[in-house]
Amino acid sequence: MEKFYIGISGVSEQPSDMLVKYVNEFLSKIREIRVKLTFVLGGYWGFMKYFADKAIESNYEVVFILPSDFPETPPNRDNTIIIQTDLGSQTRSIILARTCDILIVFGGRIGSMIETLSAYGFGKPVVIIESGYETDKLGQAYPHHFDVRKTSDVYYVKNIDEVISIVKKYIERKIRRINII
Repeated sequence: MEKFYIGISGVSEQPSDMLVKYVNEFLSKIREIRVKLTFVLGGYWGFMKYFADKAIESNYEVVFILPSDFPETPPNRDNTIIIQTDLGSQTRSIILARTCDILIVFGGRIGSMIETLSAYGFGKPVVIIESGYETDKLGQAYPHHFDVRKTSDVYYVKNIDEVISIVKKYIERKIRRINII
């Protein structure tokens, strides 16, 4: 069975109540999609830890691409893969962006922006959820694409139902592409 890699980006501090709600709703609704989903995260602290713990608890596979200065080691379970890169946080973000099939940005600061622009540069679709964090401002500056090359689609959404709909669209597209080959 083909895997679909979903990059997850978010703040390095504890998630707001709104982000906690978004994560719980996302993990509940993404279950409707009947393919092997693997989540790719850049660490195990703050928002990433919350998301990872909930995803692991829900029996999803979670890949951790850790920078050299990670504060906490993720759980080593049957459904986790831990990659210790010995790279700085920004460089590690590029690996996360290259690995995923789609990047979901739950709201973040410069680290999430690096992941967002890198994913776009690699031709990966990016979904930015309105969150009140700095990543929301990308939509004000770049409402459709980040540059004239239009290497990928960028979506600014206000709710999890929109996220699920976009993820489904890209999974279907990937499955069609695989079946053609």
